[in-house]
Formats: sequence, structure tokens, C-alpha cells
Amino acid sequence: MMGLVGFRTLLIREVKRFLRIPTQTVGAPVLSALLFLLIFGSVIGGRVGDIADISYIEFIVPGLVMMNLITSSMSNGTFSLFFQKFMNVMDDLLVSPLSYYEIVFAFMAASMIRGLLIGSIVFLISIFFIGVQLFNPLALLFFMIVTSSFFSSLGLLIGLYSEKFEQLEVLNVFLITPLIFLGGVFYSVKMLPETFQFLTQFNPFFYIVNGFRYSMIGITEANLLVGGLIITLATIVFFSAIVYLFKIGYKLRT
Repeated sequence: MMGLVGFRTLLIREVKRFLRIPTQTVGAPVLSALLFLLIFGSVIGGRVGDIADISYIEFIVPGLVMMNLITSSMSNGTFSLFFQKFMNVMDDLLVSPLSYYEIVFAFMAASMIRGLLIGSIVFLISIFFIGVQLFNPLALLFFMIVTSSFFSSLGLLIGLYSEKFEQLEVLNVFLITPLIFLGGVFYSVKMLPETFQFLTQFNPFFYIVNGFRYSMIGITEANLLVGGLIITLATIVFFSAIVYLFKIGYKLRT
């Protein structure tokens, strides 16, 4: 019972933390998504034409939802854990009655809530542009939950590793963002030359975007089972790694 109370308290504290600055944590990504919908979807989309027998804006909406879900989930975990290390408050948390699993899962769950919140808002906004698009609700929930959990855990790993502010965005800028944009968010992979189509198969973000696109509009360009399995296994590995690093006090104990 004590563990459950402590877990709930830590979770509520982390959720309230990002809700205290809604302009930055909610307003900014939502505005960015709205601009993408207006510019890429309505303006440029009218010139691009249809892709796979649907309008361009319908094709890119699933990718935009996942892009915002990914960045929000990851950034929340990264900055939350880093700033608590920076403020030297982690020692108090580590000696609390909470287990390492409960501590990590509370941080992870709060990041998932932020990511799912932003993703859901962007999805609702997209209804004004493309109407209600929901081909497979169960698949949609699955890909939203496992994707937010994976990138929440990845964000925690980055926050755990980082010792300086400039290290927080290095992985995001030089690896995550390029892979997202090269994962088929704004184009169909079939539009690429055969060599690049082959290379795209090694991009995990392609399977994430593809799975969510299938759940919304029923179009798939890859094996859905492979994508779901990859992201699920990766989440388990990352979560286990974070718990282990917490146990040994990696860059946590002062």
C-alpha cells in the first residue's frame, strides 16, 4: 500500500509539473502541428495531389500525430529527470520507500500522459481538416501506447546520461528528428528509389508511422506485426535498463 501511495504521489507531482507551463508543454507542439496541417496539408497538399488514392493531407495526418506524440513523450522524460539531478533532489527520492521499478514507472507514466495528451489533441484538431478517420481503433490505441512508452523510456535514458544542458538535445537533433522525417511522415515510401526504399526498412520510425497510418486510414506499406514487435521489445529492454541503472545509482548519487 505504501508503494502504491508513493507511486501515485510521484506520478501526480510529475503530471502537475508539466501542466504548470501549458504554453510550453501543450500550446507550442499543438501550434506547430496546426501550422504543419495548414501549410503542408492545405496549401502544399493541393499541389501534390493524391497519394494511394487519398488526399495528401489525409496521408500525412497520422505521421504528424505520431511525430508530436514522440517528441512530447521523449522531451518530458529527458528534462524531468535531468532537472531533478541538476537540483540534487534525486538522493531523497532514492531513499524513499518506493522501489526502483515504481520510481522509473512513475516518471515513465507521466511522460506517456504528456505524449498521449498532445497526440490526442493533434488528432482531434485533424478532424477539422479530414473528418473522423479511424480504421482500426484497437491498433490505434496499441501504437499510441507502445510508442509513447518507448520514447518516454528513451527520454529517461537521455536524461540519466546527460550531465550538461547541451547534451539533452544532441540525440534528438542529430538522430531522432532525421529518422522521424525519413520515416515516411510526409511521403509514401513507394515514391522513393528502390535503394532508399530498402534503407527505409531499417528505420524503426517507419514502422511506427506506418502502423498508426494503418490504424487511421487503413493504408500500410510494411508488416504491422514486425513494427509492433520491434517497438514492444525495445520498450521492455529500455525500461529494464533504466531500472538497473537506478539500482546501481548511475549518475544519480552525489
